[in-house]
Amino acid sequence: MRSPDLSPEMLDGLRETLADWDYRATVAFAHLFMEIGDREAMQGYDDLVLGHPVAQELLTDRYLADTPNVGELETLPEDSLGYAFARYFIENELDPALLRESAFIEAHEKRGADVGYLAARGFQLHDLFHVLTGYDTTPLGEVRVVSFTVAQFPAPYPAMIIGTRPLQAALYKPQLLPILMDAITDGWARGRAAAPLIAVRWEEHFERPLKELQAEYGLG
Repeated sequence: MRSPDLSPEMLDGLRETLADWDYRATVAFAHLFMEIGDREAMQGYDDLVLGHPVAQELLTDRYLADTPNVGELETLPEDSLGYAFARYFIENELDPALLRESAFIEAHEKRGADVGYLAARGFQLHDLFHVLTGYDTTPLGEVRVVSFTVAQFPAPYPAMIIGTRPLQAALYKPQLLPILMDAITDGWARGRAAAPLIAVRWEEHFERPLKELQAEYGLG
């Protein structure tokens, strides 16, 4: 196996990411990786998602959902997935359309229509994964949900978060390692134990009780 060769620009991006304690600093580094990072590694990500057991099912119909209407979802029963989804956006003051416009989708589309579609559907599901898992939007909650995501369906951006944050702690604040690793392993274990979630048309289940869906898909 050949040794990795990081360009000076990639090394500078990694240093900047490790110097910033906001996990969102990883966005710029992940974009840089997709643009100029190791080509064999990027192909490895493509192979992982395209070889996933549910990938062909997804690629057959290429289902994408409309942006959720928070006002309509809030009228659903309070125990439903749709109601919980609406409250998630309201309480966290989040824009339901934000992740659907992610530049990562365009970056994946440049690698091929199939990879681009899978990225688009994956970004549609990020907020739903928060609701389905119960993970909040704090920094540790985000670490848990991206670890869950990588366990379900690997992608560069979430993988970069769970790769760089432990290195950051190991280099600068080792006292945070137990907390951080607990968050990563919790998300990873739940993601591996749950049924594949990316192929589910969750938008067609908004009226169903959230707890019922969690039990059905191994998210208890």
